[in-house]
Amino acid sequence: MFDFIAKLLGPVLHFIYETIAFHNYGLSLILFTVLIKAALLPLTVKQLKSTAKMQEIQPEVTKLQQRYKNDKEKLNQETMKLYQDKGVNPMGGCLPMLVQLPILFSLYYVIRMPLTYMYGWTKEAIGNFIIKVMSVLPNVFPLNLNPFIKDFDAIKGDPLQVAELFKRNPYTEINLVGAINDMPSIIDGGEKIINLNFLGIFNLGVRPTYDFKLISENPGLYIPALVLVIIAVASTYFSTKISMAKSQAANSGSQVNQTNKTMMLMGPFMTLFISFQAPLGLSLYWTISNLTQIAQQIFTDKYINKKKKEGE
Repeated sequence: MFDFIAKLLGPVLHFIYETIAFHNYGLSLILFTVLIKAALLPLTVKQLKSTAKMQEIQPEVTKLQQRYKNDKEKLNQETMKLYQDKGVNPMGGCLPMLVQLPILFSLYYVIRMPLTYMYGWTKEAIGNFIIKVMSVLPNVFPLNLNPFIKDFDAIKGDPLQVAELFKRNPYTEINLVGAINDMPSIIDGGEKIINLNFLGIFNLGVRPTYDFKLISENPGLYIPALVLVIIAVASTYFSTKISMAKSQAANSGSQVNQTNKTMMLMGPFMTLFISFQAPLGLSLYWTISNLTQIAQQIFTDKYINKKKKEGE
């Protein structure tokens, strides 16, 4: 499923990169994120309406909690019956997040393998490109690609085997793109495939690390990556906290509230874990997505909900 979605997302990101983002990969990811959030806006509106309904029926929920405080099974039954009668989905606030997860994991594919998903290169084309790179400048790869270099000579006549070996070691196409970006002369026309530099600070192709040795050897590369990961984790926490604040108030002491608290912790943890497994571009996507979500929530609370209350 993720491969199928990645094949749909890749051309969109490539189009943005080649046109309105002016070949700025970071800006492409930002615009792509805003586009995704706009596409999910109907679900977001539905989520906010669900949260508002939860607030409206809170007095009735409180009465049920008092009436059946010694019978949790009956309380759950009556509470769910109330939700059904009022047309309320207690987990409605989680729907946009659940929809975004397949997009997130598919984008992980796109960011790791841009030649495959953004540019639509076949495995043979990628293998031929690696062979070309190795023939022109065999030392272009960083030292951690030594296992690949060691086995390359035995299979360099077969592009498919070369591509498979490169992927198996394991290395991804973003490693290849990043390694040659400082030496664009090996590419026809002398241009970079993807410019991974963002704001002159972040290399969106690097995979963040907490290995102190690597950080001390190249602080200019890895410290900014760690900073962006921390921002992504923090923004995930605050985005989840803000979006679930009203739901928690409306379900104080309930099982739904406990689930929400768990998600508030799981979201940042998942962000932290995945960020160290993926190129930095995914952390940028996550950060912009969270900031957009926060802005949507604040705008809704400040203007839309306020006008609704004034009109009552």
